[in-house]
Amino acid sequence: MTFLYVAPWNPVYDKGASVVDGYIDPYFGQNWELFAPDPIDYNAHVLVRAKVRDATGWERHTGWTDVTEPEMAKVHGSLFPGRISRLAGGGRQMMTDADVEPSVESAKTENEEATDEEEASDPVFQDQAVRHMRAIATLAARARWGDGVTLVQVRVTDHVYPRFANRRKEGDGEKAYSDFGWWAPVPVTAEAVRLWKDAHR
Repeated sequence: MTFLYVAPWNPVYDKGASVVDGYIDPYFGQNWELFAPDPIDYNAHVLVRAKVRDATGWERHTGWTDVTEPEMAKVHGSLFPGRISRLAGGGRQMMTDADVEPSVESAKTENEEATDEEEASDPVFQDQAVRHMRAIATLAARARWGDGVTLVQVRVTDHVYPRFANRRKEGDGEKAYSDFGWWAPVPVTAEAVRLWKDAHR
């Protein structure tokens, strides 16, 4: 599967692209951003907040909780981290690849307009990306705030660092965030919530 995914275009991949992509993404995605001339120059985090209703019916907004940081700690501390340690990062990549637009209130620093030359977004892939991220947000919210979660929201933060040659001129680089709309939580089992808690301590 990996060979077909990274190989140049060929008839075999063309016939089974959806199967190959479905196997590889989001957990085993391949890219060359570790190497020159364009190594990764940004740090991305996924944050989640929720609306929670208590036993009296009173609803409150929670603060943001970072679900990427515990995953990164697991990856950095292990030669063979489990798949659950890549959930938030994989979900964020899916949202980017699927061109899922953040909400209007998002404070993205760049305002890019689509051009006629850009490919149209695939609505099936967009739906898959949103469902994946909703599940992540639901697990994170339920693990943190319990069964009273009524709505969840995701924020993606990006910290783009300057290239090494420009580090003195550009300082710490540029920070931006994108907020997505409020989503209803998806059904998750108590066992799934327990596994999430164990992986994100």
